[in-house]
Amino acid sequence: MMFCMARRRKNPYAVALGRRGGKVGGKARAANMTPKERSESARNAVMARWAMQRGTRVVDSKTENWLKFQRLVKKWKKQRGASSSITETIAMPAYQEIIGMGEKAVPLLLAQLRSEGDEPDQWFWALRAITGENPVKAEERGNFRKMSQAWLAWSEQYVW
Repeated sequence: MMFCMARRRKNPYAVALGRRGGKVGGKARAANMTPKERSESARNAVMARWAMQRGTRVVDSKTENWLKFQRLVKKWKKQRGASSSITETIAMPAYQEIIGMGEKAVPLLLAQLRSEGDEPDQWFWALRAITGENPVKAEERGNFRKMSQAWLAWSEQYVW
């Protein structure tokens, strides 16, 4: 007996928004990378895609951390839906798991902020919880773009 599942239609608005974000964020992230970093990032992305297609584990721990982080980001965004409450969204299990990754999540969070460009998500609380730092000035609080810039400027003094 065969079961025929109807294909789930994608929301065209979400597809367009994702494509726009990918085009902008990817270029912004690439512009901030050295040629060696771009090459390594491309290699990691290919290895991750191959691993996901085969359902195997990736040997490279850096890539495994990246895959775990991406899975948690996707899970968190699905959990929060359209919620606008920062308190609720940062208390969600997937967000807390990202914080639980500890220092190995810091470069991933910073890369995520860079890739989101002018529309950063709420990664500041995770960065603060992990690092114990807060480079955001009081007058910048609530302005996600300025908060992102403050964290990215802060990150330049460290090698992650």
